Parts: sequence; structure tokens; C-alpha cells
Amino acid sequence: MQKLSSNIDLIHFGNSQVEWILGNSFTTEADPASLQETIEEVVKATDASWILFWDHNLEQLDEELIKYLAQQPVDAYHVGLRFNLQEYPDVMNYVHPTWMYNSNAAVEVTHTNFRISFRACLVRVDTIRKTGLHFDVYESLDMAGVAFGYQLLKQGGIVRYHASLLKKTQSAKPDIPINDEWIFARQFFPRKWQIWILFNKKGWLKNYKAWRKTKHIKYINPKPSIHSSEKENTKVEPASVSILAPTLDRYAYIKEELRELNEQTIFPLEILITDQTDKEHRQHIDFSKYPKLTVRYFPQDEKGQCIAWNKLIEEAKGEYIFFFGDDAYDIKPDLIEKMLQTMYRFNADMVASNVREKGIKYGPVNHHYFVSDSFPITLIKRSVVTEAGGMDMFFNRNVKADHDLAMRCHMNGALMIFDPSALIGHHRAPSGGLRAHKARVVTNYMTKNSITKILNPTTSEIFIYKKHYTGKQFKNHVRIKYMNQLLINGNAIRKLLRIFFFLYKVPAMKKAYKENKHIAESELQKRGISF
Repeated sequence: MQKLSSNIDLIHFGNSQVEWILGNSFTTEADPASLQETIEEVVKATDASWILFWDHNLEQLDEELIKYLAQQPVDAYHVGLRFNLQEYPDVMNYVHPTWMYNSNAAVEVTHTNFRISFRACLVRVDTIRKTGLHFDVYESLDMAGVAFGYQLLKQGGIVRYHASLLKKTQSAKPDIPINDEWIFARQFFPRKWQIWILFNKKGWLKNYKAWRKTKHIKYINPKPSIHSSEKENTKVEPASVSILAPTLDRYAYIKEELRELNEQTIFPLEILITDQTDKEHRQHIDFSKYPKLTVRYFPQDEKGQCIAWNKLIEEAKGEYIFFFGDDAYDIKPDLIEKMLQTMYRFNADMVASNVREKGIKYGPVNHHYFVSDSFPITLIKRSVVTEAGGMDMFFNRNVKADHDLAMRCHMNGALMIFDPSALIGHHRAPSGGLRAHKARVVTNYMTKNSITKILNPTTSEIFIYKKHYTGKQFKNHVRIKYMNQLLINGNAIRKLLRIFFFLYKVPAMKKAYKENKHIAESELQKRGISF
């Protein structure tokens, strides 16, 4: 193919000639193999920055919107939900049922979403080159787009659903062959998860036949590789950042934190501290030891993490809020600078840091960005937090308050980026924090290294997953959680003892689960939330 020069190329379905003034126009058949072949030829030859995929049986293109989107720091825009792809692929509901990006925001909300339809999407050419194409093995164009979007998101691409690309939701429902579901499973999930799907998904025999029929499909296992997260040698414009550091009887930790924050290359506007330590044990902190910091201190008699966070959110004056807590350490001098650089680069709403828990061995860092599905030590626009409603008081003395806030931000359309190069340490403090309320006494990490420690779904966990996910997704989440309780680290004897202990604890676990489920469901009913 001859080398071409353009800005936005068009690949459209059908045999008709189309006048396209923004670049070069190419026709392809509406099947995955033909489309992949066309894309590969275009990408080899073009100088275009973007490719627009469009089915001209749809409404007329909005060229001004296309030009606007092509100026944004995003890798792909699409309207997959307009093509009723919300529930696909179904195999996701058995492997990652309550993964944040398995949950869709409302159809009118622009948000991070991998369910691409090739019938209407805009994709950056350089991203296609870096990602590679593996969807020609699918039968349906619908599942080919979904698979491409999932691979792109997993490789660190910024994939956004934008409802305005197509004004009307299509009436036709997708017809996804069962073979395509299993091609997706084989491409993206290892064999153990394929077996799990096989024994949990309805229709065992037809699923088994489809699984066997697709045994030639190769496992892809995509990793972040599109956007390097190494710090750029460019000047970062300072911004007003309010650091929030609620504390409860962790004075040694918070003093260490303040010492390291006092050495930042970009200083925060303010550091806000709520101190919920009992009055008789409350200590004086000499803030004059940190002359470069402006610290605002709020003693607080009533205890609870959400009370503390919400007080500081209300008091914060910065454009950005840095959810820090009181037990961070090994804070690099350029942490705020690095997080702001990432925020500006993607025009993001939130940037999550790479938190390293003390005492846990980690592998090498993959220095490539990806969309965040967690809310650790995090920099976020204050307006995004206030729009989401701050911390929910249901989580005041329980775990996952940050996860719930992240889910609400996602459902409101927030773009959340994980910066693996923004490293920071986190003490596994033996007291204070949620441990003062007997929450987070047992963690997932502990259960993987113990014969006797069992972790039931908490009230807060049940509340979140019933609120944001379908009944099927919630049920499969619980199944996976309990199955994980059986799989611990160690030799065969330890693993066998764990199974025996687990079976012994089943009656007590069932009782605790029912109690927690009742509390969560009662709270959802009070709020008029269906589940």
C-alpha cells in the first residue's frame, strides 16, 4: 500500500464510496478477519494520528466532535453501550465479576469502558501499533470490538465511552456466539480460570463443547506497555494541593510522614490533620519542626474514619486533594511533582500512587501507566470528590470506604490513572486506624499465609457489590472469595490442614455471612437502592 499522509483516516463498512475530508477513506467488510487485515494494511502505510471506524448505516457523523476528541490525551473513544454491549463478555462475570471496569456507568455518562464497538469508534494509530491485533479469530464483529477494547485497557490504553459519538441507542441486540465467549476466555484467562468458568457457567455440555472447539486459541496475557510512566524532564506547574492525614494514636508515623513531606520539590498548599486519639493520650506535635509546611490541626473526639476524612474534605482549600493517611513512609521528594505531571499528561481526575506495604516482597515495577481500579494513596480533584459525595458514613468504622468512593467516582465518569513509578511505602501499623474499631484485623494477605485465619465478606463489601453489580456478579464474587480461602501458601500438609479447618468453620462462616448480608441489604433498602 502506498504511503499516505492525513490526520484522521476512516475505515467504514460497505462498498459505497464516502467523501471524507479529514483524511483517507477505506472500505472493509463487517467481519473480524477482513477488518483486521484492513487495519494492518492502513497502519503500515498511513501517517494519520487516528483511525475512525464507522458504519454508514448509522446516523450522520459529527465531524466537529470527531476533531475535538482527536485533540484529547485518550487512546480510544467509542459508543459500545449504544450497541447494547453492557453485558458482554459473560465469561467476565465468572473471573472478574466485581472488577470496577466490569461495571458500566449510565449510557449518557462519559466514562472508562472497554466495551468497544467497531461500528463507531475512534482509535489512535500509534496505540494500535503498540497493542497489536488479535481479534480475527472471532466470529462476531461485536465480540471482536469488545476483545480489542479489553486488550487495549489491560495494556494501559485510555479507553473512554462517549455517548455523543452516536445520539441514539440501537434497538438490535448483539448475537454473540458461544464460541466467541470461549475465545475471549482462552485469550485472556489462564487455564485454571477456564476450568472455573466451565464448572460455574450454566449449560455445562454446550460450554464444554465450545471450550474444546476453541483449544487452538493462544493465551495473550496483556500487560501495561503503551504509556511509559518514567518521569519526564519537563517543568511541572505547581497546583494547590491539600494533603489529608487523619490520625488515631500513630504519632511516630505521622511525624515521620511530616519530615518527608517537608522535603518535597513542590510543596502542598496545606496539610490537614484530624486527631482522634483519646484526649488523655493525645500528644502535642511541634509543627515548627516542619517550617516549609502549612499544617492545620483539628482534634476530634468522635471516632471514625469517614468522620475524619469528611471533616478534612470540607476544610480543604486546594484544587486537588491528596488522600494520604497517617502511616506513609519512604516518600520521595518529587512525589507531588510526579503525581501532578501524570494528572496533567492525561487530563485525569485522579492519580493513584504505587503503595508498597512494609514487610511484603514485590516483584520489579512495570513502569507503564494503566487505568486505576483501586484507591490507595491518591491525588484527586476536589470537585470530583465533592460531586461524588465524599466518604459514605456507612463505612465509618469498616473497610472499603475508599473503594466505595472510587466506585462512585467511576460511575460519575472520573478518569483514574495508576502511576506505578510514583512509589511510596506504607506501614502495616499494628494499632490505630481501623484496627481501633476491630476492622481489618484479618487481611487477604494474612489468610494466604495462615491455616486458621478466615475472611468472610464484610458488611461493607456486600454493600458495595450489591449496590454496583448484578446479582450474578455478586454471587460469583462470593464464590471466588470462599474458594480463595482454601488456597494458601505452603506445602501440601499446610494446604490439607487448611481444607479441614475451613470445613470445620463452615457453619460459623454461614451464620456470619447471613448476618453481614442482612445488615448490608437493610442499609440499601433504607436508601431505596434496588439490588
